[in-house]
Amino acid sequence: MPLRGVIPPLVTPFRADGSVDLTAFEANLEALAVHDLAGFLVLGSNGEAASLDEEEKLALVAAARRRAPGRFLLVGTGMESTRGTAALTRRVADLGADAVLVLTPCYYKSRVTPEALRLHFEAVADASPVPVYIYSVPAFTGLPWPPGLAPALAFHPRVAGMKESSGDIGLLGRVVSSVPASFEVTCGNAPVFYPALCVGAVGGVLAVANCAPRPTAALYRAFLAGDHDRARRIQEALAPLAAAVTTTHGVAGLKLAMGLVGLQGGTVRAPLLPSPPSVLEEIRPLIERAVEAT
Repeated sequence: MPLRGVIPPLVTPFRADGSVDLTAFEANLEALAVHDLAGFLVLGSNGEAASLDEEEKLALVAAARRRAPGRFLLVGTGMESTRGTAALTRRVADLGADAVLVLTPCYYKSRVTPEALRLHFEAVADASPVPVYIYSVPAFTGLPWPPGLAPALAFHPRVAGMKESSGDIGLLGRVVSSVPASFEVTCGNAPVFYPALCVGAVGGVLAVANCAPRPTAALYRAFLAGDHDRARRIQEALAPLAAAVTTTHGVAGLKLAMGLVGLQGGTVRAPLLPSPPSVLEEIRPLIERAVEAT
């Protein structure tokens, strides 16, 4: 079960001129690799995948595979077309991706019906040499997860699970109860990570793990050990930080937070704007609180 644990969705550091800083990316990955993490996600939402061209995407995947040999490597390959998603999926598999994470297409959202999504995911899975995980994040796509779609896809031999990032624990619980145990449902929303584990999530793909890897992994291990008091304590301390580096300040805030723990977030790519330096003083005590709770 590859996704049993915590996976950070790696950021893509950019230089001041907007180019990808592969050296910083590799240094971040190596620093995170010393922690108790289940693997890494490249080309996720926090990696600003939507702002990368194909050459940059492939270079990042190759670098991640080179710097994390033997570690589970999940790669985001969702595109707006089924054809494009299948093609990118095959390319990253050739570079050593262990599995892919496929975002729901959303540009023509009024026409992206449950049936269209089912056919899309099945076609991508048919074409994929590696396991496929579905990615639902309504905050970005504007598409709520359709009832019944997860069980409809769960028996495809290469659809391995999904990342559910809405933060709706009721929805996540309903998905878990509707699919076989082999279908891995993971949480993509750190402020509800502990309750998600309680209703059956097998792990988390969590932005906050980039700047607080030890507390995030410790929460998961405490839950596994049955130490629910400790897990709840860490969750309470981690939630404000997780909110600050996602919903409040977004990727720019996450990158600032990484600098506070010795990593290299770099800047964001336009049209995103960097966070003002004053945000550092907001985030610093939140990191300290999360670490102290571990």
